Amino acid sequence: MYLSHRLPAGSASIFIFLCLFLARTVYSYEPPPQILFGGDLAYPPLEWMEKNQINGFNVDLAREVAHIGGSKAEHRLGNWPDTIHALEQGHLDVVPMYYSLERSRKFIFTQAYLYSSHAIYALPTTARVSSIDDLTNKKVAVEEESFAHQQLRHLAKKGDLVLTSNTLSAIESVMQGSADYAVLSSLAADNLLRLHEWKLARMGPPFWSRGYAFAVNKNKPELAEWLQDSLSSAIANGNYQTLYQKWQNDLEPAQADNRWLPFFSSAFALLLAAFALGGSWYWSLKRKVEQRTQELSEALAQRAIAEQELLRVAHFDAQTGLAKLPHFIDQLDDYFHAHQQPVKQEKEILVIKLADLDVIVRTFGFARAEMIVSAFATHLLKLDDTLAAYLGRGVFALFVNKSNALELFDRLSNAMAESDPGLNSQFVGGSAYWPEHGRSAGKLMRHAETALAMSELRRRRWLAYEAAMEPSRVDLDIISIFIDGNVQGIFPVFQPQLDLRSGKILSAEILVRWQHPRLGLVPPNVFIPLLENSGLIEQVTEQMIDEAVRVAVLLRKRDLPCCISINIAAYDLIETNLADIVSQALVRYQGLPSDIKLELTETSVASDPQRVKQVLTQLSELGIYSSVDDFGTGYSSLSYLSMFPIRELKIDRTFVSDMLGNPRNHSIVRSTILMARELGLVTVAEGVEDDQTLQMLKKDGCDIAQGYVIARPLPEAEFIEFMRAHAAQLFDISQFMK
Repeated sequence: MYLSHRLPAGSASIFIFLCLFLARTVYSYEPPPQILFGGDLAYPPLEWMEKNQINGFNVDLAREVAHIGGSKAEHRLGNWPDTIHALEQGHLDVVPMYYSLERSRKFIFTQAYLYSSHAIYALPTTARVSSIDDLTNKKVAVEEESFAHQQLRHLAKKGDLVLTSNTLSAIESVMQGSADYAVLSSLAADNLLRLHEWKLARMGPPFWSRGYAFAVNKNKPELAEWLQDSLSSAIANGNYQTLYQKWQNDLEPAQADNRWLPFFSSAFALLLAAFALGGSWYWSLKRKVEQRTQELSEALAQRAIAEQELLRVAHFDAQTGLAKLPHFIDQLDDYFHAHQQPVKQEKEILVIKLADLDVIVRTFGFARAEMIVSAFATHLLKLDDTLAAYLGRGVFALFVNKSNALELFDRLSNAMAESDPGLNSQFVGGSAYWPEHGRSAGKLMRHAETALAMSELRRRRWLAYEAAMEPSRVDLDIISIFIDGNVQGIFPVFQPQLDLRSGKILSAEILVRWQHPRLGLVPPNVFIPLLENSGLIEQVTEQMIDEAVRVAVLLRKRDLPCCISINIAAYDLIETNLADIVSQALVRYQGLPSDIKLELTETSVASDPQRVKQVLTQLSELGIYSSVDDFGTGYSSLSYLSMFPIRELKIDRTFVSDMLGNPRNHSIVRSTILMARELGLVTVAEGVEDDQTLQMLKKDGCDIAQGYVIARPLPEAEFIEFMRAHAAQLFDISQFMK
């Protein structure tokens, strides 16, 4: 049995936060080492392939965004229909594309980072058209699965569509006469025409101006959130603007050269003609110049608006209107820098969590939860002299004058109830004070969140930060070692179990020990609870299953059969594919199902009964039976003994160790043995440390005993020698029967 101290139910996420927070940022998503971006094979200046090199503004931006987020961008370009299908099927992670409502049903989009229009193209000799409506009954080339294709197939009047695999093929269709017109993104089309020196004319004014954004598969919301945060950071820190300036001549070719050079050439000719004709063209030319100047001014104004919108989206949460965490931190650091000495007014960072938001989601759905979040944010915006931020998942941060947080909670609660009683919620919070608890926003935020976590752990409504709340350095070292995966010094020991009916040693329990090169011998009651509550216990469980099967097979081949029991945590039952792990170990060592059994704590069985029943049923079908460990100390119902395929009860040492001197505990032990016998279950008493207790257990009808009176936990070599020494004769139980 793992020597473990178990935390109260519901504290796992809080404990993880406390242990990992010093080494982790607020955003916990770890992106994969490489993000696979897709794109069009011939779509300059956004992305294209040239001499086996991938180029383009989208390519550079993807690399920058991935780098900011701690990952690396890899690119795979191809025909556009294939690229779209690859994103839908999950073969690509991200593809830049125009946003549309239809696409938003399939993909998750980031904010737009570039705006571009569409246009109609044809040979100069082709009849001019001025809008999409003029394309009825015409052969129109369009890139398959492009935004233009989506729009055209939804129009009531559309031409005979000639679908192509990319923009270049669409242009070639018009050049070769297989299509009359092409409807294309003007940015890519203009670049391709200039690159190949082809003479296609743009027909009519541009239309369908749309934002270009990164699209992510619907099944990868965490990747989309990470991508959005990284893009926002690139915009906020100026890297996006630097990159845009690098590509500006390609992204804005019409404004740079193509429009004005022909215009001024025509203007010069018109002026000559005007002199010849008496100036009749002069005023017409002037009106055209004014019109073009106005168009340019409007374009610049729209660009300024778009840049402001990008900054707004980067800095503020769309749902609540509150600042995002990076902008909130920047505002606080600016304040602290401007108010160094003397401190005239102490400040407070207060982190508030809507404590019952998860319950509301499960009961009423996400829509109600979002309404509550939005309503709460509205009341925060009404507070005077307050900066507020939304951290996501129902967590808010406030920067206020140091005050009574509980009074503020009451005011906010009353305001929520008065505005709409159906939108009320319970709050829990934690505070850190400036300058008492730190002089930087990052440090104060971490302390406030630590206080919030302790409020939840201690079931308090609010707590202020204290240094004693910080996790120990040893705990952080242990968690860090297991997260990095470089775990050294884990080894098993084995404690024999005596069959009180036959006097033979037929079973044993495998226990984990850890001798770390730097930390030394770490007791199980120190590292096992940490791993269980941080979701890292799987590494130890897999190793112990592997060792148990290996040693059991080794003993069986030496005619020393011994069933070895393995402790299984709640995380192993619910979050891992335990049946597969056990099956693979049996196959690897040619083990039998009877070589091992699994020990489950009552609390792990009670954590998710339906999932546990499914897993135990799978194991039972493999021939592997289970035991309930520490019976009598947990919170489960006796109904679980009939609900699950359990074949053994292990009576906790709490009752066994002093049963001779404590009649109440003796009654509990005796009653458990009688109940197990009625249910057809085997009983194991652990913590047997003297011969009198062993004698009493045999008299009471207990089946198996385990404890120091039989043997202490033994390393593998000593355990095998112990089994060999007791194989020729029965365990001398008579010495206990005085």
